[in-house]
Amino acid sequence: MYAVVVGDSIAEGEPAGKGRLNMMGRFVPDLLSRPGQLSYELAQRSGVFHYNHGMGGQGCALVRARWRRDVLAEESDPLDGRGPRTLPAGTRPVLAYLHVGINDVAYSVPLQQMQDAFLYFAASTARHGITLVVDNIGAFQGMHGAMLEQALAFNAWLRDTLVPRHPHMAWVDYADWSTGGSGDLGRPAEGRLVDGLHPSARGYADFARYACQRLSLPATAALRYR
Repeated sequence: MYAVVVGDSIAEGEPAGKGRLNMMGRFVPDLLSRPGQLSYELAQRSGVFHYNHGMGGQGCALVRARWRRDVLAEESDPLDGRGPRTLPAGTRPVLAYLHVGINDVAYSVPLQQMQDAFLYFAASTARHGITLVVDNIGAFQGMHGAMLEQALAFNAWLRDTLVPRHPHMAWVDYADWSTGGSGDLGRPAEGRLVDGLHPSARGYADFARYACQRLSLPATAALRYR
C-alpha cells in the first residue's frame, strides 16, 4: 500500500528539497523524501509510504499530462524525459495528495482550464478507486488584482462545488494555514514561508500536522492520517 504526493514546487518541497522526478531534471527512482517535504511528513503520520511526485514550476496542465503515469500508475509517456513508468506495474496508490494551482493564477491560465483539469483529476481517481485529497491555493507575497480574484474564485469552487460532489475526495485549507487564519492571500503568515511562496522545512512539517488534524477522509479510504 502506498500514496502519492503530486503537483508543483510546494508538493515537491522546494526550495530546500527535490522530488524523485526532478533531481537536476532527471527521474531518480531510488531518491527518498526527507524531513521537511510533504511526502515525508505525511508518511510519518500515516505509516504509509508516499512517493514524491511534485515538480517545481508546474501548473494544472502539466500535472494532467503526466497524471496517468505519476498517479494512476499506468504506462504512459508524457514526453517529459522521465519515461513511461514511475510507479510499480500492477499497482495503484490508495491515495493521491494534490497541491497545484498557484502557477496557473500567476500566469493567468483561465479559471475554466483549471476547473477542467480538476474535474479530470476527480473523475480519474474515482474510476480507479483512489482517494483524492486536494489543497486549495494559498498565500503568495503581494498577490493582488486579477490573480487574487482568480485564486479566491477557484478556492470557493473547490470547497463548495467540486469536493461536495465527489464522495472519494477531501480538501485541506492551505490558504488558512499559510495566512495564519487571516485569509489574506497577499500576506503570508509570519515565519511560515521562506520566500513569500514556499514553506520552510519546519513550515512543511507544521502544515502536515495541520492537514492531518483537520483532514476528514472519505469513509472508503484505506489510509488514515493521524
